Amino acid sequence: MKIKSLTLRIFINTMLVGVAVYFACAVIFIDSFYKYFENRIFSELENECDYLSLLTTFEGIKTDNRITVIDFHGKVIFDNKANPAEMENHASRSEFIEAMEKGSSKVSRYSSTMLQKNLYFAKRLENGTVLRVSCQQYTAGLLMFGLSQELLCLLVIALIISGLAAAALSKKITTSIEKIDFENPETNEIFSEFKPFIKRISDENFEKKEREEIRRQFSANVSHELKTPLTSISGFAEIMKSGSVDEKTMLSFSEDIYNEAQRLILLVNDILKLSKLDEESITMEKEEICIEETCAETIKSLESYAKKKNVSLELENKTKEVSYIHGVPTVIQEMIFNLIENAIKYNKENGSVIVKIEKITLERDYMRLCVKDTGIGIAENQQERIFERFYRVDKSRSKDRQSNRTTGTGLGLSIVKHGAKYHNAKVSVKSKIGEGSEFSLMFPI
Repeated sequence: MKIKSLTLRIFINTMLVGVAVYFACAVIFIDSFYKYFENRIFSELENECDYLSLLTTFEGIKTDNRITVIDFHGKVIFDNKANPAEMENHASRSEFIEAMEKGSSKVSRYSSTMLQKNLYFAKRLENGTVLRVSCQQYTAGLLMFGLSQELLCLLVIALIISGLAAAALSKKITTSIEKIDFENPETNEIFSEFKPFIKRISDENFEKKEREEIRRQFSANVSHELKTPLTSISGFAEIMKSGSVDEKTMLSFSEDIYNEAQRLILLVNDILKLSKLDEESITMEKEEICIEETCAETIKSLESYAKKKNVSLELENKTKEVSYIHGVPTVIQEMIFNLIENAIKYNKENGSVIVKIEKITLERDYMRLCVKDTGIGIAENQQERIFERFYRVDKSRSKDRQSNRTTGTGLGLSIVKHGAKYHNAKVSVKSKIGEGSEFSLMFPI
């Protein structure tokens, strides 16, 4: 398992956010600062141009700005920084064109080195010439380079502040996690973002306690169920050991011992099946199963038992086609066997069991297997409990030792429930006292 440090993660993320905010603020500040001074320079150029426009001559004027006078054809007739005769025609310059059209203009252009910008303010005079005053300004990039030492100092300060904030925040978060009472998570005072985490722990604790309770009850029930036949076997064997029984009684005791041993074997087998389903440790791969064939084979294996009970068995396939589901054959067969066996076991004299297969569509397509009997029925308050391990509806039948099949292990319907869960199927029951029961298994197609 790869271990990650929450403190380091929070620290790095906070530092990155701090640095990003710093650079964003620096860029915005310098851009605003640069534009502000550019507007101030244009304002000064405009004031100087207005002043110069009142003069009749510009010779001998001392100024750091460049003064240029252009006639209405674009020819330079005066420039205080260069020889007008050597200068090109300015008729195509944007500031000249705009000044001629609108009376004044202000334009900025990068110099050939791209490190400086030339700012121009031009004004059309009454005599038709254009007076242009210009100066140079450093670009924003060069300004940032000039302020690099100051910006670097601010960056170091921002990193220190971000680091301290990150350390404090990460410590606060990790401390709140360390103080969580995982046994009673709902009592903790935590950040709202941790609520799903706490709820998950709470749910897992509840499920853990529930599993422990089920395991405890299961262990107690297994001990009780195993103890009963073992006590009977031990009692019969002790009497036989004493030699005080006749041959007829000896045969009767032998039969009872055999029946109790068979009951014990059934119980152990059912417990093993249930444990495998619980742990999902079934190693057999799922395959396509013809559910109609499986039902037919199961009915055939139970025909003699149904005949003894005077119960008729019938199979209906309403899909009008071969009915396939995806699953583990032995588990599916065990589930169907338990449902049909129970339908026979708890039926009435001359009753019937109908096994029906049909395809239905709800939120998706399902193959529905229905086992309906005309038996004693199940009370409504017991219908939710019949899938519990070792739960028997008819307590008096559990005491009958004449037939292992009648006695059962109390795990049949529990195996059905867990087998359905293993196959992502749904199991349900509808029943009324004295009118019979209907168990349904719905397998997703």
